[in-house]
Amino acid sequence: MWGYTLFPKIVDMSLTASVVIVFVLLARLLLKKAPKKFSYFLWIVVLFRLICPVSISTSFSLFNVIHAPATT
Repeated sequence: MWGYTLFPKIVDMSLTASVVIVFVLLARLLLKKAPKKFSYFLWIVVLFRLICPVSISTSFSLFNVIHAPATT
């Protein structure tokens, strides 16, 4: 059933987009004196992440740090 695989992908993409949004908001705080075109460029990155369903997988990820198994 394609519904069981589609929904988790949409949720995952939404979560990663929300992380990107948080980073953009933090970057805007640092770039208050910068020209507005930098702010617009940051929001274009967010828009691309929300529209484009492509996800690049790498071994380095913030989500790997959060979900890292506990070592004993």
